[in-house]
Amino acid sequence: VPWRNKAISSNLAVLQSEAGCNKENMADKLKDTGAISFLEAAVKISHTSPDIPAEVQMSMKDHIMRRTRIQRQTTEPASSTRHISFKRHLPRQMHVSSVDYGMDPPAVAEQPTSIGRIKPELYKQKSVDSEDPKKEAAKTCGKINFALKYDYENETLTVRILRAFDLPAKDFCGSSDPYVKIYLLPDRKRKFQTRVHRKTLNPTFDESFHFPVPHEELASRKLHLSVFDFDRFSRHDMIGEVILENLFEASDLSRETSIWKDIQYATTESVDLGEIMFSLCYLPTAGRLTLTVIKCRNLKAMDITGYSDPYVKVSLLCDGRRLKKKKTTIKKNTLNPTYNEAIIFDIPPENMDQVSLLISVMDYDRVGHNEIIGVCRVGVNAEGLGRDHWNEMLAYPRKPIAHWHPLVEVKKSFKEVPR
Repeated sequence: VPWRNKAISSNLAVLQSEAGCNKENMADKLKDTGAISFLEAAVKISHTSPDIPAEVQMSMKDHIMRRTRIQRQTTEPASSTRHISFKRHLPRQMHVSSVDYGMDPPAVAEQPTSIGRIKPELYKQKSVDSEDPKKEAAKTCGKINFALKYDYENETLTVRILRAFDLPAKDFCGSSDPYVKIYLLPDRKRKFQTRVHRKTLNPTFDESFHFPVPHEELASRKLHLSVFDFDRFSRHDMIGEVILENLFEASDLSRETSIWKDIQYATTESVDLGEIMFSLCYLPTAGRLTLTVIKCRNLKAMDITGYSDPYVKVSLLCDGRRLKKKKTTIKKNTLNPTYNEAIIFDIPPENMDQVSLLISVMDYDRVGHNEIIGVCRVGVNAEGLGRDHWNEMLAYPRKPIAHWHPLVEVKKSFKEVPR
């Protein structure tokens, strides 16, 4: 019995010494492979060596958990660079600060940081910087104050130019010599002009002008005010302009109504090129498109006589290339010609969404080249009224649809490429 007890004691000592060696080896392994692999190794030891004392196992467990907690604290918060893209999507589901990692974050993690966060002030500044330069310039052109009143008995519209405010300086001395031109569009033959006010950016005009116009025409008239800087030795500089599209915007004009408007930036006066009326009719069964040129009004004068010799040219376009062109007769010495002429194109129904019509009002010149007064375009890919007129024609087949179209200057997108 004594030798057996001695053998058991020696075996227990050997096991304890092996456990101590294994503990040291696992501590080194913890430094190399991390807490997780060490924890797995400890579990294996606990299963293969059940005779290890409880106090040794508890000390090993406390050591493992303490090292694991320290490692999580020092490595987990440093993962922000990896999660930036992920955090950007979190606000739709939950807030980042609501995530519980099951530990106490270090003091450094509580400091505010701008990484991955939206700064509204940056976006606000960007929206200001991205404004159109023309709009920026338009804000510096000042304001103008005028009043409107209509005399129903005499059928006369009275325009009273009151004052202008905060005009831009056009002279080297830091001032301007402003005056105002007044038009009642589309008539440009009758125009009025205020007196010139010297060296001021806040002139007071207080001048009235009278336009005889029937009441039923007021709805189709536009008030055009052009502000200029007078220059004795060179061309007058344009400061800006105001176009009042609706004369009844503020009141019914039965009493004088004061209006303030921003002066829009402009370098040249806007010129009305006129309007054209035509109808569109499509027959799907026959594949026939009929454009009837009815008349034009208030065309721009192209001759020294103050008139034009207008005719209308209609081009059938496909992908910007001209397939066919046809034109009306020439009307001599007029700015308001009447045609009532039909122009027919044969277009299959399956190709209607691939074509468009370019309508050009031309001024005939016997000696030189014919000049373009203005153009308009209709088709699926046209803009505004041109697209709406085309879609209305397709929605009501076999029915002529007529509209007035304003003429505009030729753009690069309007230019046709010959076959």
